Amino acid sequence: MKITVQQSNHLKAIAILMMLCLHLFNREYKGLFQPVFFIFGKPVSYYISLFCDVCVPIFSFVSGYGLYYKYAQQKEGYKHYCWSSVKKMYVNLWWVILLFPVALGLLIGDEHFPGNWQTVLLNISGLFVSYSSIWWFFCVYIVFLITSSFFFQMADKYNPYFLFLLLFGCYVFGFYFRIYHHFAIENKYFSTIFSLFLNFNWTILQFMTGAFALKYAWNTKVHQFFSTIKYRNTSVLLGIIFLIMIHSIISNFFISYFLAVVFIFLFLQVEIPLFIKKGLDFLAIHSTNLWLVHSFFYFSFFSTFIYMPQYPVLIFVLLLACSLVSSIIINYFILTLEKWI
Repeated sequence: MKITVQQSNHLKAIAILMMLCLHLFNREYKGLFQPVFFIFGKPVSYYISLFCDVCVPIFSFVSGYGLYYKYAQQKEGYKHYCWSSVKKMYVNLWWVILLFPVALGLLIGDEHFPGNWQTVLLNISGLFVSYSSIWWFFCVYIVFLITSSFFFQMADKYNPYFLFLLLFGCYVFGFYFRIYHHFAIENKYFSTIFSLFLNFNWTILQFMTGAFALKYAWNTKVHQFFSTIKYRNTSVLLGIIFLIMIHSIISNFFISYFLAVVFIFLFLQVEIPLFIKKGLDFLAIHSTNLWLVHSFFYFSFFSTFIYMPQYPVLIFVLLLACSLVSSIIINYFILTLEKWI
């Protein structure tokens, strides 16, 4: 049983919702918002947001799964598809930069936005992320697209256990030097390239796990197991709560990859109501824009406004609504320009 396109889109939507939660609430709450429920002296929102650091591994997994499926189906046209995806990603990024750091920055008169022409050009390249630090994944994903056919050829050629161990070594290397041991590189260009190298090493295992899942039919095996369970949805819910508990005990970001893989296959076994499916379908369309724009609301320009409701659920809904409206506007401009061209 393959993961369907709709299920992949649902996972992308879930990942972006998790990202919003992570960035909003994985911080000191005093003076910023008012949690309602506490466990062991910490807000429930903290435990949930901590678990939400699985968002990048989920998105990487879905990307690897989807791209490997396209690669397996049409190897001849695969590179063209990847370059088209690269172009689409950059178009989204450029519109976000034009509307937020440039237009809004000039309108508000913010001293940090848009900066000088060099700052604008460097951020347009996607390599430099001074406008939003959470854009670090942008160039990593671009490198995924460009190099994926090479890694997929490796998946088809080499022993999966050997390849997994090799990629896991990359994961450990990237994680350690990304989190615990920072190199002091004075040249900002070399520093940026080295950061990209570390981020890529840290995420390539997550990306290729998606390809492994398709190649070796992991979801079929998990589905067969859960088909024997009478109360499937309840079991899945308890499993996800257990994952949150594990991460609350082991808060180290290192385990996010492992938790993400388990969460993905638990989520895929859930019978989702139709109205939730439609909501996730809608969010998936806007997932890239939501990722690119939401930091300008909760951090750069409107943080006081976003946290004004005080209560976590209301704060989350407000950020999601503002980001969605922005995404709809961006997509309108993109579609209008495409028609005009």
